[in-house]
Amino acid sequence: MIRAALARRLEAAAAAVDLGLSPAEQALVLAEGLLSRPFVSLHLISETYTARLALLLALDLGWESRLRAGATLEELLVGFHSQSRLPATWMLAFLTEEGCLEHRDERWYLHELPALENDLATLRELAEAEAPGHLQNLELLDAVRQKVPPYFTKGRRGEELLFDLGTYPLWLDYFRNENLIYRTNNLFAFAALQSGLHKGCRILELGGGAGSFAQFLARKGGEMGLLESIAEYRFTDVAPAFLRRAQRGLKELAPGLPLTFARVDLNKPLDDQGFKAETFDAILGVNVLHVAKDLQATLRDLRGHLAPGGRLVLGECLKADLARPIYLEFAFQFMSGFTDVLLDAELRPTCGFLTPEAWVKALRAAGYREVMEMPKVRAIMDRWEFFNVGAFSATV
Repeated sequence: MIRAALARRLEAAAAAVDLGLSPAEQALVLAEGLLSRPFVSLHLISETYTARLALLLALDLGWESRLRAGATLEELLVGFHSQSRLPATWMLAFLTEEGCLEHRDERWYLHELPALENDLATLRELAEAEAPGHLQNLELLDAVRQKVPPYFTKGRRGEELLFDLGTYPLWLDYFRNENLIYRTNNLFAFAALQSGLHKGCRILELGGGAGSFAQFLARKGGEMGLLESIAEYRFTDVAPAFLRRAQRGLKELAPGLPLTFARVDLNKPLDDQGFKAETFDAILGVNVLHVAKDLQATLRDLRGHLAPGGRLVLGECLKADLARPIYLEFAFQFMSGFTDVLLDAELRPTCGFLTPEAWVKALRAAGYREVMEMPKVRAIMDRWEFFNVGAFSATV
């Protein structure tokens, strides 16, 4: 049954060949296997896999009898730590969206229980057949389900649970350029950055993490003869483990990139961290700015550290609708950096991933001009429901 359902969705996705883009944008989107059958399959399989895991997590937490009888959010959370409300709300919305639960009159109902473990095994088989070498994506999702119960029962921090010694290697595997799902982030950010490179430019990367963008830039920039334009590439992260790892090995993995290193917390003014105003020709962040505690304050601070004509480049996971959950949010619902942000009805209506329109509005409100999208993501989202990534460049 699950095979047939995925086959139907794959067939429908394959029919959506007109992306509504310019020829140049279409070529970019189709580059390097993007929107290929393995790419599409992996997204669809991961979405269904996440739904099954979220339902298993609900059963792990003892919610089955309550859901079979019909339960409100408050009834489900009786006996659990107060921090459980936000991820529980997300889980219920996602499971309803995926057809696993029914929502009626403020209650959620579980009518049928699929053969969850059998479905997970089938999905792993399909992933290996359709996109060989990408099972680590599903293994990371498995780890989230296994690690987070103490978040609900004991109030443990999500970052502590999900970045322990056992899970840390899974994150490194996920954030690599060989991962079809993730490397799209780096491709689009590179496309948004490259047109602004000039001789002697200085680049600041925020939240460099596992170093995959720096590696992507070194490879593609080297092929295109762009690296000689870069005078300095300052790699930063707030997490000591990621920064130490980069200092040990990134120069070898990103040959030709003039690397320097620094610890940077994007929630603190750059002036207070030793950076002078109007220093950089480009500041970039790939999947990082959505965790800014005060997004407008951070965007304005970054603008003040760009040289005249400099540009801010963002690569971000995106949502078609702020109110609709997507599977890529699952793990991050348990991380305070993702959820604990200052909200603004106009400029930051929700935590986490934003829509393309919300990013454009936020950048313009922070004083940037010439805000451009790479590619026109809304056009793709309207045809490919699982397409959730894009980049933005904005000049000062």
